[in-house]
Amino acid sequence: MLETLIKRALILLVLFVFSSCLSYTDVEIVEFTDIKLKDLSSKGMVIDIDLQVRNPNNYKISVVKTDLNISLNNRAMGKAEIQGNLVLPKNSDEIHRITAKLNGKQIGGAMSLLLSTALGNPLTIGIKGSITAKAKLLRKKIDVEFTERISK
Repeated sequence: MLETLIKRALILLVLFVFSSCLSYTDVEIVEFTDIKLKDLSSKGMVIDIDLQVRNPNNYKISVVKTDLNISLNNRAMGKAEIQGNLVLPKNSDEIHRITAKLNGKQIGGAMSLLLSTALGNPLTIGIKGSITAKAKLLRKKIDVEFTERISK
């Protein structure tokens, strides 16, 4: 009985130490810096989105899962499949490139918007959904809702 009590106390102490060492400050999307059409075919569209992200934490954060919907000029394009891995270095304020793939059903409405942007008209991009991030042994689901106007 005493042995079990000591084990539980040690586990609680370890959990307390780790939880206090791993304080979390929200990661901030500062701004979108660029959006480029990477590939367009009947199968879908791939776009590169460059955005500045600030990680004020003293540890790196890895994005392990995304559930994001993309809109262009307030027109829903649908769910985006994010390709590759995104790792935010500790105490960083850097521009990261995210590659998003939209399936073939979603590209019809995007074509006129991307052509309009190529001609110099502004584009409003919106991202809404959630991101699951991992830092050390902990995971956290973060809700994301961000809209920014891009003009060239």
